[in-house]
Amino acid sequence: MKKWKIALIITSVVVSISLLLFFLPPENLFKHIPILKSFYQNTTLEISVSYGKASVKIDGKEYGETPLNIQNLVAGEYSVELDRISEDSSYYKPQTFKVLLTKNSTSRINIEIGPDSNIYGTVLYYEEQRSFDSNKGKLTITSNAPNTKVYMNQEFLKSTPITNLEVNGGEYDISLEAPNYEGLKLPIVVREGYTLHIKGYLLPIPVIFESVQTDE
Repeated sequence: MKKWKIALIITSVVVSISLLLFFLPPENLFKHIPILKSFYQNTTLEISVSYGKASVKIDGKEYGETPLNIQNLVAGEYSVELDRISEDSSYYKPQTFKVLLTKNSTSRINIEIGPDSNIYGTVLYYEEQRSFDSNKGKLTITSNAPNTKVYMNQEFLKSTPITNLEVNGGEYDISLEAPNYEGLKLPIVVREGYTLHIKGYLLPIPVIFESVQTDE
């Protein structure tokens, strides 16, 4: 074979691989290679619903009823739909959450589903950092309630939203508090080299109007 033909073939292969890697990052490509797929399936998704049960769909596929412990999904972002089981199907509305599953980690949805689309609880998941301090992890915290204050081990940290806040790896107690909302407390584990995402859903405190008696 002539040298120019060999050069043309090599050039074509290099260009093809370059285009493939440009439009499909290597990690996304590796997830679908059978030999490497099991490495990216080392994930766990725990789903629980307080005071009842909910049917679960993940990316439109049915997975049964809560509580669930789903293992070995391929790492990536998923849409999780929870539909609380009730005799009156119109009383509770389905709730959808976006959850990232990262290899070698556990993501959790712990939610109470109430009427009128009220929900109370947390969604937690880890995201691997590309570059990091070997002793540090990061926290990203959001809340559905305005002016939510975040406390770590009972000390005020910051108000939400908190984005990529560096903290030492370890176990902590987190509290979320907002005016006119029921507070939320949860234990967390900050992992070195990972960002822990916490989505807090606080429940509005009902306003009770006292009746005023008048003398007739």
